[in-house]
Amino acid sequence: MKLKSLGWLLVLLLAGIVFFVAATLAWIAGVAWSLGLLGLVWGTFLLAEVRRWVPLRDVAWVAGVAYGVGVIRWFDLPVDGLSTMQHWLMMGADLLCLVFFALVAPALLAWIAEKLRPPAEPDLPVEPPPSPEMLRRWDPKD
Repeated sequence: MKLKSLGWLLVLLLAGIVFFVAATLAWIAGVAWSLGLLGLVWGTFLLAEVRRWVPLRDVAWVAGVAYGVGVIRWFDLPVDGLSTMQHWLMMGADLLCLVFFALVAPALLAWIAEKLRPPAEPDLPVEPPPSPEMLRRWDPKD
């Protein structure tokens, strides 16, 4: 592993921790703040996907996953009074929430970005290279 990729992983890990703390603070502040943060994260992901800015898209994806972990943390019930079946159901709900924020939502946003992206400009016509016959007839005289 190169030092450059290890540094990028550390940046993504730090971004995940920062956004997890921001999501937790937003949930404490209220649902409006939490939805505003989610809109900011998904808007950044959408912008990065439309403009094809891969590093910003990766950071926004990590922020979305950290937000999902914050949702899991915020909505989890205390495990002391739960039966074994309820405990497994809560773990399944947590897994579904994580799958949604890590896979489903980014895929939907990427699909939307693909629809919003302007069509690519057609390539300009390129003159074909000269054939050997043309080169023989147009032989340079210098």
